[in-house]
Amino acid sequence: MADNNYFNFLHNYSPLKRALILLLIIGLIAGVFVYFIYMPKLKEVQKLEQKLKQAQIKLHQTQQIASQLPMFEAELEQLNIAFKKALNKLPDNKEIPSLLLKITKLGKDCKLTFNLFQPLSNRNHDFYAEVPIDIEVQGSYHAVGRFFNLICTMPRIVNVFNYSLGNYSTTKDGDTRLKTRFKAVTYTFIDKPAPDKSKKK
Repeated sequence: MADNNYFNFLHNYSPLKRALILLLIIGLIAGVFVYFIYMPKLKEVQKLEQKLKQAQIKLHQTQQIASQLPMFEAELEQLNIAFKKALNKLPDNKEIPSLLLKITKLGKDCKLTFNLFQPLSNRNHDFYAEVPIDIEVQGSYHAVGRFFNLICTMPRIVNVFNYSLGNYSTTKDGDTRLKTRFKAVTYTFIDKPAPDKSKKK
């Protein structure tokens, strides 16, 4: 009964004032609840919603990548096949001498005379090296054309650069002979030496 004495003063107010005081108390309780409980929870929920959206975006991107994975794998397989084909067209260092012999044989088959056949210094690039050869042949115009065609259609890649024609002459049979000088360039992969483990501590 003693606790009720705290609220006895309310009997001195009119019902309207008592209702206003009650609404004020309820408003204070609601304000305390909103400020100290609801608002922190609301911010936490908003943060979680933001993280959920980011996770959904990443999931969508991952699903798109996963759906395209078979296509990427097929493209990678095609690139590997193309790389192997290109590798087969590039002679390694051991094949260079036989390739040079093949070029001279093609020239002789075309009835050309070699005045110069001089391999030059290799020019190294990132993973391959150019192997240039300075060549001068003498023979008919059509023989030179056949020789160039045979070189360019070899299984190994050999390109012809900087050719020049000169010293035209005519044989007794009416064939035109001329000197042709050019640079034939083939390519080889650079074998990077394995690291010397003995130098490592």
